[in-house]
Amino acid sequence: MSDVDPLIKRELQWMALGVLENRDLTTMVFARVRRRRIRRILISLLTVSSLLGISVAGYALMARESAPQEIAIDTGATGSTDDNAIDTEALLGLISDYPITWEQSVGDYAAISKAAGIGDTLGGLTAQGLKVTWERCGSSQCPTQWVLSLRNQTSDIITIAPSISVFIDHNPLSSVTRPVTVIPDDTAILIFTFPEFRDLSVRRDATWQWNWFLTSL
Repeated sequence: MSDVDPLIKRELQWMALGVLENRDLTTMVFARVRRRRIRRILISLLTVSSLLGISVAGYALMARESAPQEIAIDTGATGSTDDNAIDTEALLGLISDYPITWEQSVGDYAAISKAAGIGDTLGGLTAQGLKVTWERCGSSQCPTQWVLSLRNQTSDIITIAPSISVFIDHNPLSSVTRPVTVIPDDTAILIFTFPEFRDLSVRRDATWQWNWFLTSL
């Protein structure tokens, strides 16, 4: 009755003054109480909505500030403006300053496919080109970097793990795997490095071989 008492007192005062002698006191009292309650409910709803809006905005701001920043790094990959960027159209066939041939045997127990070369297709990707970079190792030259161009000529997105295996005198020396995802009608450029070859002691008349194959993801 805390909301009604002040109104009743006021109405009684008006009755005493003769202001409301022809009106229904009860109806007016409860109508005013109802309006007051509705006004309080509306104020409460507006307050809750405002607090909720402030909370959502604050959470969004905190989430944006705590999100990791995306950093673009120019690695000289396809599409880069770097002068040393790799041109997929130019990477066709074998590019090497020293002789290197294809090896038929895989030479790696992790292989899940046969050995392939340039022009061969494994898992939906076709090898279009291979560029080999050589560095001095002892009194000879060793292939320390291999750049393989693989094209997806299918209509599916392909995710596989190609590997390159390097041989010396037809004996397996080392292999490296580079998992990749390639969209339809696109070309992936995979870079395989063998920095450990710089420490090799290789005969000048040694021969080098290679192939690529697939391993499990």
